[in-house]
Amino acid sequence: MAAAELDAQVGIIGTGTMGSTLAWQLARRGVQVLAFEQFAPGHDRGAVGGETRLFRLAYAEGHQYVPLLRDSLRLWRELEDEAGTNILTQCGGLSIGDPEGDYIAGLLASARDTAVPVDVLPTAEVAERYPQHDLRDGEVAVLDHQAGYLRCEQAVLSAARVAERAGAEVLRYTEVTELVEDGDSVLVRTAGGSSHRVGQAVVAAGSWATRFLPPRLASAVESRRVLLSWFGTEDIDAYRPDRFPIFIHHRDGQHVYGMPTVDDVMVKVAGVITAHPVPNPEAVERRHSAAEVHQVSDVVGKFLPGLHPEPLRTDAFTDLYTRDDRPLVGRVGNRIAVTTGHSGRGFKYAPGIAAAVADVLAGTADPRYEFLSPSRF
Repeated sequence: MAAAELDAQVGIIGTGTMGSTLAWQLARRGVQVLAFEQFAPGHDRGAVGGETRLFRLAYAEGHQYVPLLRDSLRLWRELEDEAGTNILTQCGGLSIGDPEGDYIAGLLASARDTAVPVDVLPTAEVAERYPQHDLRDGEVAVLDHQAGYLRCEQAVLSAARVAERAGAEVLRYTEVTELVEDGDSVLVRTAGGSSHRVGQAVVAAGSWATRFLPPRLASAVESRRVLLSWFGTEDIDAYRPDRFPIFIHHRDGQHVYGMPTVDDVMVKVAGVITAHPVPNPEAVERRHSAAEVHQVSDVVGKFLPGLHPEPLRTDAFTDLYTRDDRPLVGRVGNRIAVTTGHSGRGFKYAPGIAAAVADVLAGTADPRYEFLSPSRF
């Protein structure tokens, strides 16, 4: 089929974190983009909501992610410039735990291997500089000076807006039901009965992506419910970005993370309850149960004693997780690619992933990111 008969060179299914940044990356390269969104960019039903996300360069999850993070740091700043808004605040980040434990040891090894500058603060120094945290004797904090937090809804809205300004078209409230590879193009069918023909398609639909994945990949992922909570305090000044960096605290198998206040009222803390599978992202329970509130309150009271342990606000979202917690990024057909299964970790490096997917579509895939290829399943 001739290129003139296509509706776009690339169709993107979903304009959440990955879809919006990919639309921006492609449009700024001059690629004709048609994006499909069953709701609207920035909606509150997927993995985007909750005001903020962590950004880190010292990355215990694997040194191979650090090039993505460095690319993303640059690209977040470029998106800010193009959108004329603030997205990333680099207030520093603390990773707290036992220096002999797997998490801190892995973090320091990754920082060393990738030349990410960090400082290791002993218990007494953390108590003096960051008294908001309760540390056991012997625990340390690794300070990542380049860490901070991202305004997640603002990022998605900005990426979508800048992409549209560069020529991308976003079809809002348009649910895709089927993708059909048809020779040298892909037919995109929608719930409204319309169809569109694109040269290549990218599935970036988060928890809704499984319907477009081949069986070998659909069986390797699951949608999970991710819980978030916000807390009040008598001293909100102590939790502003200049005094309270983002943090991750590992202790006795408990994982807690959080960020400074962004509204001068509440402090976000999450991770207390492990994300668990949900059968349908449309029907996820947004509210915490009484048992969940009790569990969160108990842990926050121990780790952050300056916060009122009863949450002022709770919420829950879904994200798509893979069996090995590594995302699926690459081709799953001759003309269909995916960027999904980011397992609760993908927001920080979304623009780096988007640039990598744009390279895949152009036939110039970066070999550094082969470890994310869907072919591993």
